[in-house]
Amino acid sequence: MCHSGRTKKQGRRFLKTSRRHHQRFRCLICRHTWSLSKKTSGFISAHEKNICRASLERGSLRILGRRYGRSRTAVMKIIHRVTKEVKDSVWVAGQYPLQWSGILAVDGKSIRVYNQLAKKLDLSKLTLLERIYLHKKVWLCGIDYGTGDLPHYELADEETMIDLVLFFKQLKNINYPLRVLVSDGNEEIIRAARLVYGPGFYHQLCTRHFIEGLKRKSREAGLETDGPTSQLIHLIQQTIEAETLERAAEKLAQLKRQRGLYSRQRELLKMFYDHLNELTTHLQHLEMGIPHTTNDIENLFRQLNLRLKSLGIFGRYQYARDYLKTWAWWRRCTPFTDCKGGRKTRNGRFPLQIACRKKLVDIDFLSP
Repeated sequence: MCHSGRTKKQGRRFLKTSRRHHQRFRCLICRHTWSLSKKTSGFISAHEKNICRASLERGSLRILGRRYGRSRTAVMKIIHRVTKEVKDSVWVAGQYPLQWSGILAVDGKSIRVYNQLAKKLDLSKLTLLERIYLHKKVWLCGIDYGTGDLPHYELADEETMIDLVLFFKQLKNINYPLRVLVSDGNEEIIRAARLVYGPGFYHQLCTRHFIEGLKRKSREAGLETDGPTSQLIHLIQQTIEAETLERAAEKLAQLKRQRGLYSRQRELLKMFYDHLNELTTHLQHLEMGIPHTTNDIENLFRQLNLRLKSLGIFGRYQYARDYLKTWAWWRRCTPFTDCKGGRKTRNGRFPLQIACRKKLVDIDFLSP
């Protein structure tokens, strides 16, 4: 039935359309138009999937338009339409029997999304940081250390306590067995995880972020060129990045013998003692193979940043959300190629395949 209440057969009229091979009809009374094509029923062609896949593989809109003979606007519409149909992490966890290691690195990545309220604001009264913050969202993501898989990911307004609690609640709903949480210096991450999962897991503070924080404190105090301060930070780094607990104990004994320190140096040493337990979790539980840095999640965000560099800013929140979940799907279905050391056995297999308890050969992530 059309808007006037008449049947399509009573008021239909064929309309000619350019560059399409399906029929459109118009009601002669209310002028309403409709189509019987597969496109309106959620069908996605192989051609559209190829365009979206090429975009995920860092193809710019200009290059894709030239390659497929489409305008940039047409390419963008195809990408929005395809990514809208992609399933999220909750659906994936319910569809496949996944078995993760339980060692999870969590962090947030800033994403630029155009805020529609900017049209109603006087931007001349805002500072540069306020204008940047106006179009800022955060993509929260966790990467499983044992499998390299991404159990859960979602686009949030900020990296605050509320957003992190919702993230960990959804992570718990998909039955992720959190045993060790690896994070940077954001204390709200561990607080949110404790609130949802309780105290039944270990926390490893990223040693690289901690050392960078000490160096930043020394620069703020004007001690970046001070030799004793640099030696103190280097000794702290040797302690928390030692290969064995015995070696770390030797370096810790040297730190305790330090005398004649400045007040700023004592502050740095106090920061180290306050976080000593969290910085050495990987040494206290060597059998678990805990990483002492968040390099896995940082490398993931570096790859994502290369993809987003050519896209610039997303026009709408749902566009950013759909594209990021599609990129995560693509990342979960992309085989490893350059793993080294103990992870060399990953090469040739993709993260979802490693995490799944049943045999997976190939997955069409654009239309699962």
